[in-house]
Amino acid sequence: MTKGTAALLIIICLAIASCAGKDHVPSGILPRDKMEGVLWDMVLADQYASYLTKDSSHLDLKKEHLRLYEQVFRLHDVTRDKFQKSYKYYLDHPDLSQTLFDSLVNKGNRLRTESYSRPPLKPISTPPPAATPAIKPPVALPPGKHPAAILPGKHPFGIPTPHPPAIKPPDHPTGTPAAKHTTP
Repeated sequence: MTKGTAALLIIICLAIASCAGKDHVPSGILPRDKMEGVLWDMVLADQYASYLTKDSSHLDLKKEHLRLYEQVFRLHDVTRDKFQKSYKYYLDHPDLSQTLFDSLVNKGNRLRTESYSRPPLKPISTPPPAATPAIKPPVALPPGKHPAAILPGKHPFGIPTPHPPAIKPPDHPTGTPAAKHTTP
């Protein structure tokens, strides 16, 4: 093997090794996919905290953010120190942080596009109220008849009554008592 061929082989091996380790991070630093998941959940926690504090004036925005961040760390099984160390590492390596943040932006854009392209949700409709019986027109009473005589046990407008009212016919104008009348 000549010196030129050996040098070319070494250059090719170094180029391949440098490309292969481009996304490699040292131990103690969160891998890019895990860091992306933690950052995405932190973005969602920020949005939630903003909405929550708008609805409730007694909440402290900073405390709410910290509480939600702690939940994100527990969810991903990451300590605050490990996250901060990893975040600083990614910021110190612009090529890694650029791909990480581009990935987050693309994910947000993709989800927004998907949500806009979905058909709108059907409004939740409540079933119509139970059909109420139609109001019957009043019954034309023959002259001299009382409604209780026609609808025993019911109010003249169709409302049930516990007992039909006892009706005593009025005395005859001549002073003789009228014939006894009972309701059925």
